[in-house]
Amino acid sequence: MTVHTPTFTRGALALATLAGAALLAGCASPGTWSAKWPDRGSPAAVAGSAAAPLIQVPPTSVGTWFDLGHVLAPWMAGDAPVPVSGPAAPTRVAGLRREDGRWLAIVLTQTAPAGGAPCPLPTSLHVVDTGTTADGCLRLRRDADFDRWLQQQHSVLYHWLDGRGWTSQPRAWVGYRVPADGGRAIETHALIDPSLIEPTTRNNTDFLAGGQPGLQWARELAAATRAASGSGVLNVPPFPFAPQVAPPAPPAVVAPPPPARATQVPPRPPVQAPRRDRE
Repeated sequence: MTVHTPTFTRGALALATLAGAALLAGCASPGTWSAKWPDRGSPAAVAGSAAAPLIQVPPTSVGTWFDLGHVLAPWMAGDAPVPVSGPAAPTRVAGLRREDGRWLAIVLTQTAPAGGAPCPLPTSLHVVDTGTTADGCLRLRRDADFDRWLQQQHSVLYHWLDGRGWTSQPRAWVGYRVPADGGRAIETHALIDPSLIEPTTRNNTDFLAGGQPGLQWARELAAATRAASGSGVLNVPPFPFAPQVAPPAPPAVVAPPPPARATQVPPRPPVQAPRRDRE
């Protein structure tokens, strides 16, 4: 089980000590990796506020899970009332990165003080919970970047991740909010490679049932977020499908050898034996 943490400054190390290490565990072959560490704001403010839930990640055979930090950040959701002003929400981030640099999953969780964090109004993105009713706090979009939807609907989330190089497309988006009912509000965002929640379809039957694994995973993430409001740990559910292996490197281009040049050599005439009558 290998977890990687990017190189960071002495101040960031102090922050990590105060906030506690994230509960990250992933099975992968580690590789060399470094990334720009995000702006952490005030370490004292992060340590003194209600920390975001720790993130417990599922094991994986492809890629490596990275602890991307515990920071003060602006509220990411753009489809519901914003419960904080400015970069004041304790935010924890973890990411699954493939060996070729592609981000297969980004999981982000935030907290806000009590009050002012109801669920967004129902839309076509809300996931049906029991088969008859929709959970107003659980939303799912499989093609988050199509027609610039994520950039327009959740512009803060889009630019915050893009500015740190944690963006890979295509990606699906899952969001869930636990409203502040007498306690703090918690919101979880997951941006994941569609291949992690969608099977490969080969016929009409596969196509019609292809969305069910993603719906089930979204419901499991919502249940994990609800549990995190009491336990302080967000247990990310295992993905229904294994991450795809990075495509093989293209073969090296080798220049063809120069064309061979051949010179035709005529055969030597045979040497005639001397005639006996002229000896």
